[in-house]
Amino acid sequence: MTRIEKIAQSIGKRLDSKDAARESAIKSSRQIIRSCRGAIAAMQAGKDFSEHLKSARKGNADLKHEMRNYVEIMFTGYVTDAQQELVEAEMVACVLADKEYPSPNDIGVSDEAYILGMGDAIGEMRRLFLDALMHDKLKSADKVIGRMELLYDILMTFNYPDSLVPIKRKQDVARSLIEKCRSEFVLAKQMKSLRKELLR
Repeated sequence: MTRIEKIAQSIGKRLDSKDAARESAIKSSRQIIRSCRGAIAAMQAGKDFSEHLKSARKGNADLKHEMRNYVEIMFTGYVTDAQQELVEAEMVACVLADKEYPSPNDIGVSDEAYILGMGDAIGEMRRLFLDALMHDKLKSADKVIGRMELLYDILMTFNYPDSLVPIKRKQDVARSLIEKCRSEFVLAKQMKSLRKELLR
């Protein structure tokens, strides 16, 4: 075997190993996303979401461990998507529990995934807001808007090109959702006041 053939053989083995790691990462990322979506669906339905969230956390930790020799894979789109979903689920869980938000290190995600997940969390919080409004829980609804606005204000401090982190669209969507919530909240307060006056 010539020297160049040996070099090519070595390269082939390394690429085969990397390709296997990539396939494993894709599979793990899909499972994390499924677990996160199950957790969020349970949250919105007022059901126990702990097992779903636990599964997503474990999946992310296992993925990071498996990819320790392929750090570049952890910054691919499919892994970022999965971590973004995990951030979203973690933040919505914090709203439900009235807790402070965890950091990227606490969750075990990249900075990019963290701020993208923050943007998505605002959308899920709108659902919590609408549920509170539907059940005439105006204090809870107002509190959720406050949490949404805090994340939005933080989100707006990031101004980077899409090639680094595609945040602009999420900023625009978040602003639109908060404006809708504020409008609906004011209307709900007026309706409640009107009902009180009519009862008098």
